Amino acid sequence: MTASLALAGLSGPVSIPEYTQISVHQTVSTRVSDRQGDVGASPAWTQLEVQAAAVDIDAAKLRTMAGSNLLVGMSHLGLADLAGFAAEYPAHIDTLLAAPPEAGMVSAWWTLLDATQRATLAAATPRLVGNLDGVPLAQRSRANENYLRESFAEANRALDGHLSDAEANRQTRLVAMLTQVSLALHPSDGGPKRSLILLDTSGSGRAAIALGNPDTADYIGYLVPGMNYQVEPQMVNWTTVADDVYREEVAVLAVRDGAPATSEPPTAQTASVHAPVTAAGSTPVRLVTGYPDAAATRAKTIATIAWIGYEAPDLFSVGGRDRAVAGAGFLETSWAGVRASRGGDQPFISVFAHSYGSTVSLMALANGSVEVDALVVVGSPGSEIQSTDRLKVAGGNVFVGKADWDPAVNSAFFGSDPGASSYGAKALGVSGAADAVTGDWLDGSIGHNDYFKPGSESLHNMALIGTDNADLATDGIE
Repeated sequence: MTASLALAGLSGPVSIPEYTQISVHQTVSTRVSDRQGDVGASPAWTQLEVQAAAVDIDAAKLRTMAGSNLLVGMSHLGLADLAGFAAEYPAHIDTLLAAPPEAGMVSAWWTLLDATQRATLAAATPRLVGNLDGVPLAQRSRANENYLRESFAEANRALDGHLSDAEANRQTRLVAMLTQVSLALHPSDGGPKRSLILLDTSGSGRAAIALGNPDTADYIGYLVPGMNYQVEPQMVNWTTVADDVYREEVAVLAVRDGAPATSEPPTAQTASVHAPVTAAGSTPVRLVTGYPDAAATRAKTIATIAWIGYEAPDLFSVGGRDRAVAGAGFLETSWAGVRASRGGDQPFISVFAHSYGSTVSLMALANGSVEVDALVVVGSPGSEIQSTDRLKVAGGNVFVGKADWDPAVNSAFFGSDPGASSYGAKALGVSGAADAVTGDWLDGSIGHNDYFKPGSESLHNMALIGTDNADLATDGIE
């Protein structure tokens, strides 16, 4: 079976322009004011659409393609041919995921596909669709859940056969990792819907689970962990932490807006710090009746992302920076994917980074390809970045929390200490204080692993910052 692919000025061998001259920043900034309704205005749209001569594409021709060429070619194969190609040439998928086209281009390509093409790609290549930054996260999750099921089935089949001890151990570790991911996808009691927006089973694995709907949420919080937070031992725990942040942000919005978080119209104008969370994960927060600006009364929604998107170091590898460098690249492309797929409906993106994860996040933001709206680092061993001026964070919204008896803070093990006064960050209160709005007491954090404790000043401050209420955060100064 072959399919027709539209290309401009083509003769001889199949050649599809790579469009590498368009950066993520250019594409995203254009689409912020453009969005999908006006396809012709964006450079990414234009360059994808101007191709206009018919060429037959089949699996044999796909073998010669790479990058955006390969993406476009694959989208013009039928289900059987595409599934056959993916099975016969998995290295092509590996290469595409290892060096993908920029997220803005992926988003433009995906939006131009029809429903049948998208469904075919997701069914035949779930690993690709599920992990390609620029594809909407809900569609990535559906693909990754299929990939999760397929991976489980393949690993169990392998274990039923005759394997060497080394291969049996590898497959057993894989099943353990996939089991953790599967368990982490179950929502907590009354908690938001969870979706699998990243799944890489190579090595110790990479995964990310979103709570709420990051394709529509007004506020998105990335949680970036540090040492020993690999997928198999910690995916469930880290997703629970993301759930705690989510709930605290819901409570913050409820107090700020003077009404409980609910999917129904408000019946009272009193605040509630025990706001219910809808199972759909799109927690509406309605303002008090009679608010003068009707547009401003639109429900605000939240999503948090438990991101173990890099191979976190263990005790024997934490002294190096190579994993931080790799993690920074992965984190940048993840942010770029959200920015690109959201187009003109941009969310407020905050980053909550702990320990070695702060080193990863600081590197990513110093690279400067994507801007976030706020950064909180806690328990940081430092980084080579020497000032907040180097960080792509809007308005200088960089906050540093340092708990008593935390051996990592003030160490500057990986470079400058972000908590030093010369760094330019704002102090984050973590030692215990009264809530500036309600007067309720917030507990202090002690040691390296206490920053995300429910009921703590630290967690509450993170929720304030993550919902664009940083002016209400405490700084630990009496």
